[in-house]
Amino acid sequence: MTEVERSPGRLIVITGAQAAGRATVGYAVAARLPRAVHVDGDVVSAMVVSGGVPITLPAPPAAVEQLFLRWLASIAVAETYQQAGFDAVVTDTDIGDFLEDFLDFVSPAPLHLVMLDPPADEGAGRAAQWLDTSGQSLEETVNDILDRLPETAVETRA
Repeated sequence: MTEVERSPGRLIVITGAQAAGRATVGYAVAARLPRAVHVDGDVVSAMVVSGGVPITLPAPPAAVEQLFLRWLASIAVAETYQQAGFDAVVTDTDIGDFLEDFLDFVSPAPLHLVMLDPPADEGAGRAAQWLDTSGQSLEETVNDILDRLPETAVETRA
């Protein structure tokens, strides 16, 4: 098999509260890009067959460790496809207090970070939001994300 020279793809992380539609939006964003994959953190988490520890508040250390493993695995899959020239859209739970940790896992690489903000009756416990999705159709949300993608660039530490 011959290797084709391609520029690495972008990393787009879509996060938000439960019921924000992260996976649906992430899949739709990836579908609109010419060469893209969707890495769903919930699917990665479901790979744990036994011994899984759910996140509760306050989060027990084992749950935080498994959350970090989930993120590391998602990023590893995304980076594999990025190196082949795919844009990688990763969707996962509200990163919240662990944002700096998440950025360290991606480091050193740029990423686009999108926080979905559903209306109050569709999700609770949100941290900082970027995109208010209330009243938007899926197509409007995807258009908004893609139109505003340059605004979402985050540089990680080297």
